[in-house]
Amino acid sequence: MSDIMIDNPHGGIRESWSEEHLVQAIVLLEDAYSFRSIEHKLSPPYILRLYRLYWSKRFQRLLTFIVSCQLLLIFIQYPSSLSRTSDLRQDRTRLTLPCGIQLFTEFVCLIVFYIDAIMRTYLIGLKNARKKPWIIANFLITTISMVDLIFSCIFGCQGKTINIRFLLRPFYMAVISQEMKKIFNSLRKSFLQILSVTILLGIHVYFFSVIGMILFPPARKDSPSERPNEGTKYFPDFPDALLNLVVLLTTANNPDITLPAYSKNRLYIIYFAVFLTIGLYCLMTLFTVIKMNTFKEFFTTSMQNSLFRRRLAVRACFDILLERQVIPSSSLTTTDDTTTSLLTQRITRTTAPMLVLTRVINGSDLPEPLKTELVDTLKRYAGENNEVGWDMFATAMLSLDADVQKSSVVHHEYSGIWALVQLIGASKYLTWFGNAIGLINFIILVVEGALRYHPKFFTIDIFLSNILFSFSIYYFLESSLKLWSLRPKVFFKYVFNTFDAILAVSLFVLHVVHLSIYGILSITTSEVVRDAAGTASSIWAITRIINLFVIFRTIRSMPHFTNYGIIMGTISDGMRNLKAFIGILICLFYSYAVLGMWLFNGVIKPPTPSDIINATCGSYQQSQYWANNFDDFFSTVVVLYDVMLVNNWGVFLTALREFSTRWSQLYLVSWWFMSNVYILALVLGFIVELFSLNVARFEESGFTQGQDGVAKTYFVKTLFHLFKRSLKEPSDDEINGALMKYKRLYDNGHE
Repeated sequence: MSDIMIDNPHGGIRESWSEEHLVQAIVLLEDAYSFRSIEHKLSPPYILRLYRLYWSKRFQRLLTFIVSCQLLLIFIQYPSSLSRTSDLRQDRTRLTLPCGIQLFTEFVCLIVFYIDAIMRTYLIGLKNARKKPWIIANFLITTISMVDLIFSCIFGCQGKTINIRFLLRPFYMAVISQEMKKIFNSLRKSFLQILSVTILLGIHVYFFSVIGMILFPPARKDSPSERPNEGTKYFPDFPDALLNLVVLLTTANNPDITLPAYSKNRLYIIYFAVFLTIGLYCLMTLFTVIKMNTFKEFFTTSMQNSLFRRRLAVRACFDILLERQVIPSSSLTTTDDTTTSLLTQRITRTTAPMLVLTRVINGSDLPEPLKTELVDTLKRYAGENNEVGWDMFATAMLSLDADVQKSSVVHHEYSGIWALVQLIGASKYLTWFGNAIGLINFIILVVEGALRYHPKFFTIDIFLSNILFSFSIYYFLESSLKLWSLRPKVFFKYVFNTFDAILAVSLFVLHVVHLSIYGILSITTSEVVRDAAGTASSIWAITRIINLFVIFRTIRSMPHFTNYGIIMGTISDGMRNLKAFIGILICLFYSYAVLGMWLFNGVIKPPTPSDIINATCGSYQQSQYWANNFDDFFSTVVVLYDVMLVNNWGVFLTALREFSTRWSQLYLVSWWFMSNVYILALVLGFIVELFSLNVARFEESGFTQGQDGVAKTYFVKTLFHLFKRSLKEPSDDEINGALMKYKRLYDNGHE
């Protein structure tokens, strides 16, 4: 990038914008786009090049890849998860990498994390880095991990039972994600408010546990068997009563826990009904609402800070462009002394030339459509003098906040008779007709599966297979017509078109191959024998499996209906924007799985014949849950997933107590609370927010539809766009005050 020289005919001077000024403006513009803080160095020039390199997509993807490698390393480290099964009753030969390769790979990852922390510190300055908790934590956790790695090198990969660095690995997943850090901070700030509701819920369980112990005392050994065994089985002491009611709160052991007492006296059901009504339908619902509102309040504040950083960076970018060097114009005669003084002079400007703004915008890493939109908007504002003021610049930069509309693509237009053919190929009615064919196809597959063991199945299948082959011919012709009508550039732009094309070609080719090999389209005796092993490896079976995906063709018609359009938009936006929440859940899974291996590795022993014979009905042993254990990372994650679903999770609690101690149950109870009650409820709350936002947009658009019949919708690009409507624009005084505070960071004089 070179300097820019512009003659000013009114002032009789030539203005110069140096390359350093232009790069500074570019960096600040990129900061605004990415919601980054401007608290970083802006000179000398190599700092800016290093800064842009650090935040480039390639470097950040490389960092993400390194973090992923470190997280996945646990699957091949001792105890390795690379075995065919985790069942304690079967041979579990584990594959693993040599110890040296494991330790070297982890050493390289930690060195990269050190470099990352050092680069961040260098780019923002040591004085500012001391105020950043995430950077300090990065140094601290990386140092602890490195020391722990050294001990592993000394004692060997299997010489230590506890590796502290395993538990710290999820930190690196959070530190590279801006949204995950915001969520962590919001969770931390909202913890105290949520704790009060948690205590209320605990008091509720405690209160009813004591009442249950009074109502259902354990039966004495010498007493007659007429007394209900409710107390003996579920309320023998306070810890068991408390735990059984916690499980009942999830309804996982209902009505098992109620039946011993209810079978003796029907009025006992009042106790359990009152407990569940208050706890499940009142307190748990209230807990979710308060938790979501509290978290939303803190997260909205975080988004407000992000908006402030964007506005501050935009203002700083414009102020940089107002600073330039001036030299006398060639039309003026000046002495050497005058020239020298003018070379160092800074003249205050109120507008920036359009040429300079265009160079800055085009030189940034912003998306190309956004660059074009910004340049076109500024050109309209500039007018004849090609000068842009702050108000016009700030208004144009509001495009950074704009939602992206899901616009339709204009396809190539044919003429004559081919125009009619193109109209049919690009019509939504052809898509609907194809969806109806796909639905009939799916029904035939259901009928074929229901008649699989009918005595005359081979005769019936000949007829059904011919119909399915005719459908595959239709899919092939339909995709070909659409491809010709829309042209490849537009056709493959839509995911469903690509999916349909792959589906059509696959079905047609498989049918032709089957016909050429066996001379018939229906299943043959040899294929029946091959599929008897349960592998479904015959061409007929593979064709039927691919045919099942035809049902997904009906999803294409859903956006044509308003209600389905809102639902599909919510699902699409949720998959795009809830990655940070899923990342938080993954971090929680990772940490709890490592902790579970520390505490319970090898605790569950392989069963003996007596264990199976004497097993209690419905227990871990009788249900043969032997594949669910804590002997490696993969199986531990599966146990945590099963408990998170809360279906039959009381079995795991009882088993863990039998194989370990009573206190071990706190591990699974705390996991249930953190994952199911805490994190997943937040995910549910944000899905509701996305749905409400989509409904509001449809109402504002008057439920209008485009030319293709699809309701007009918008992408929710980031979580910022989800909360944008509730954010408040920062005032000019706040922006100016922050600019004065950070002036030394983007002025020519730096630390």
